[in-house]
Amino acid sequence: MATSDRNVGAHSCAPLLGIVIPTRWEAGVVLRRFGFERIGPSLYTAVISGRTVLLCLSGVGREAARRAAGRLLAEGAKELASMGFCGALVPELKAGDLVTDRIATVDRPARTPQERHALTERANAIAVDMETQAVIEEGTRRGVPIHVLRVVSDEFQDDLRPLFGGGGGFSPWGIALRLLNPSVWPLARRLRRHSATAKASLAQALQAACV
Repeated sequence: MATSDRNVGAHSCAPLLGIVIPTRWEAGVVLRRFGFERIGPSLYTAVISGRTVLLCLSGVGREAARRAAGRLLAEGAKELASMGFCGALVPELKAGDLVTDRIATVDRPARTPQERHALTERANAIAVDMETQAVIEEGTRRGVPIHVLRVVSDEFQDDLRPLFGGGGGFSPWGIALRLLNPSVWPLARRLRRHSATAKASLAQALQAACV
């Protein structure tokens, strides 16, 4: 029996919305503000403005997002949303700005302004993340509407190499080790402020999407 059989979606005639969000760090404010309840491993539900929502913490990366999207559809979701943080590829975007299209999905973070500029030129994108394209592909394959609710957490000019390293993929353990170096702390404090702004904007975006 799918988790959605437990009266998920019974509160509203609106289509059940399934949200893919990579990490608890990104989802924290959303989970608390809307009173999400845990109904399975990494799976939560809430009713927002009368609409039932399922949220899955996918983990980072395309394949994790693809699996989460498939799980939400199996649970009865009739629409999908890729939600979370993104990086700005143009100087005009600032922390907390909502991005709903022209997002490039990559397999390793864009760490420097030079990398971001090259990605903009190559993909005609204004923002970058590591999951959205997989959610779009899975939703398209299953014939359901797809929404993108991504909020800028790192800006175009930010050099993330002191925190993320010089190459390779996303590694939480690597970040934790680099945070032991005091020279990284100013960047970490700035990104923490950006993340707080982005989290609040994510909650506002979800509220608007459910009205």
